[in-house]
Amino acid sequence: MLVVCAHPYDATFALGGVIGAFADAGTSVHILCLTHGRRPDPTPRRRVDRARDLGRAVRRLGAEDVVLLDHAPGTLGAATIDELAAEIREAAAAADALLVVDATGPGAHPDHVRTMRAAYRAATTTGAVLYAWTLRPAAHGAAHQGLVIDADRARQRAAIACHTGLPEDDPLRSRWMRHQDPAERLVVLRDERTLAPVDRPPEPSSL
Repeated sequence: MLVVCAHPYDATFALGGVIGAFADAGTSVHILCLTHGRRPDPTPRRRVDRARDLGRAVRRLGAEDVVLLDHAPGTLGAATIDELAAEIREAAAAADALLVVDATGPGAHPDHVRTMRAAYRAATTTGAVLYAWTLRPAAHGAAHQGLVIDADRARQRAAIACHTGLPEDDPLRSRWMRHQDPAERLVVLRDERTLAPVDRPPEPSSL
């Protein structure tokens, strides 16, 4: 499985429970992060520290490795979907499945939308399954497939603690603490038997 993140914190706060569960089940999990942060860094040193912290965090979760690309924070919209998809395809050469943050709902972060669309295009080319971690409740009678994954929150907390540069009062921490259910939910945006997403993201013509 290749986990494709827009920001380093996505891998732990959002996807950490899922990554740990797949790793525990024997899946070889690899992380690709498109940027080094949510906001521009005032000094290069913070970027190095963030990369170090993420490496420690994903090892706690059981992932094999992590690669950080050089897209500057907040600039994913400046890259074309084809450019991003090509980078993801290169990293996903041996992957059977990709995992992203769900960005199909209203109010999704622009970087997450861009990442999801590029991952969808890469999955369509390689034939990989595309999963999306979501906080949205399952809709009765929805056309998409779903998976429920048990999460080891203690392991996820240990990974989150590796982010030494994130202040204790950062809103990201408080938002995560509101979502402490024992399970995570995934939707299948693309499976290996279809050429279109089961739960089509907005503006499908741009995929």
